[in-house]
Amino acid sequence: MNESLSFDSSPAEGAGLASRALQRTAQGFALGGGCILLALVAMSLVSIIGRKLFATPIQGDIELMEIGAAVAIAAFLPLCELRGQHIKVDAFTLKLPVRVQAWLDASAHFLCLLVALVLAWRTSLQVLESREYGEVSTLLSVPLWIPLLGIVPSLLLLAVTAGARTRQCLTREQRP
Repeated sequence: MNESLSFDSSPAEGAGLASRALQRTAQGFALGGGCILLALVAMSLVSIIGRKLFATPIQGDIELMEIGAAVAIAAFLPLCELRGQHIKVDAFTLKLPVRVQAWLDASAHFLCLLVALVLAWRTSLQVLESREYGEVSTLLSVPLWIPLLGIVPSLLLLAVTAGARTRQCLTREQRP
C-alpha cells in the first residue's frame, strides 16, 4: 500500500495551468467541507453542553449533523481522488508488470468517473424532484433540495478529478 502523510499541497513542478487550477479547486472544496465539519462540531458541543447543563439542546441537531456531514463528505472526495488516497487493495496486483498495473489503475479511475457522473445526474434529478414536491426534513423543515444541490458540484468535480487521474495513469504507462 502506498500511504503518504505528506501535507504538501503545492501542485507538482511543471504542472500545467489546468492541473494547478484543478488542484486549487479540489483544495477549496475540501476546505469548505472542513469548515462545515468544524461548524458541526461546534454546534454539537453547544447542543451537548446545553442538554447536560441547562436542559436546552439545539433543536434538530442530529438532523443538521446528517445534512452537513453529507455535504462535507462529498466535498472531500475530489481531493481524495486527485491525490490517489482512496483505499487500494493491491495485494494481487503487486507482482504484475508496471504497464498492467497502470491500466488497472486507469480502469479504476475511469469507473470512478462514470460512477461520479451517474451520481451527479441522479442527485440533480433528486434536487428537481425534492423541490417540486416540497420535501423537507422531519424536525426543522429544511428543504432537502438545498443540501442535495450542495452535493452535485462535488460529484461533478469528482468526475473531473477522476478523468485527470485516468489520463495521468495512461500517460505514465506509456513512458518507457
